[in-house]
Amino acid sequence: MALPRVATPTYELNIPSTKEKVKFRPFLVKEEKSLLMALESGNEKTMSEAMMDIIASCSQGKVDTKNLAPFDIEYIFLHLRGKSVGEKLNVKIPRPEELKCCKDAAEDDVFEIEINIDDIKIDTSKAGSSEVQITKDIGLKLKYPNLDLVNKYATAGENISADNVFKLITECIDYIWDGDEIYKGKDSTKKELDDFVESLSSGQFTKVREFFENMPRLEHKINWICPKCKKLKPLMLAGVDSFFG
Repeated sequence: MALPRVATPTYELNIPSTKEKVKFRPFLVKEEKSLLMALESGNEKTMSEAMMDIIASCSQGKVDTKNLAPFDIEYIFLHLRGKSVGEKLNVKIPRPEELKCCKDAAEDDVFEIEINIDDIKIDTSKAGSSEVQITKDIGLKLKYPNLDLVNKYATAGENISADNVFKLITECIDYIWDGDEIYKGKDSTKKELDDFVESLSSGQFTKVREFFENMPRLEHKINWICPKCKKLKPLMLAGVDSFFG
């Protein structure tokens, strides 16, 4: 005799970069287990893979995580977490290094705060156009890097190197146009793309780079409160890791 299956509700949310509506269900125990294992590992790549796997499962495979920007993944995952575990996050935030507010301040001071997941937004208002006009006739269409690309070229805790910025940009070229001619990035060789980017002037390359520098991020502003003197310091939490302290 088969055991009963527990029905799970479905919810809708908008993917920040595309505004597309997607349906998803909450985590199941098996997915919560994989998440906890990823968090315990402390490995960014493992955590990224767990988030993408959970999103794919909870959307019944209808969300292609390989084509989503990092901020899309983090936003969807955080809201999945809200519907699955609870919409209130209890976060412990260590004292900011530069904050020395009172004689009793200590490096190991921690501020605990409760954050409502619904209050965490992705601001796309400052995102630049994905189409960059290089000359009167020539331009290129860019796409945001996915998490695999970010993990490939970024080093944890450090800014991406100049050489890796160049490599990342070439991999994020959707297509190049020259008048009415369209040259798709996927149909071009790495050398052809490298040669094209290297042929840009400094000013033209800056316009391309700005698209990535203005890429939206998962951010939430809070006030860090000293547990000793109660002095406030505005602090920006950025990235999904910041909300699991």
